[in-house]
Amino acid sequence: MSQLLVRNLPGSVKEALRVRAAKHRRSMEAEVRAILVDAVAADQPDPVLAWLDHAAAFRDQHGGIELPVPVRRTSREVDAL
Repeated sequence: MSQLLVRNLPGSVKEALRVRAAKHRRSMEAEVRAILVDAVAADQPDPVLAWLDHAAAFRDQHGGIELPVPVRRTSREVDAL
């Protein structure tokens, strides 16, 4: 794992981190790690939305996809088969 050193952090920020870490019952280091992971994850696109965008672009590029419409039968017709 990589390490990161943050210099010249204001004392008030360090104290706020200490309080926040205590509230979440973790060390300051773990709290800072969680904050950074959450911040970076928030910038990542949702994989489902990315896939839907990709599928829409594919559809637009290839003129759409025609799927056959299945024949619907009533339950009586199915029972007769």
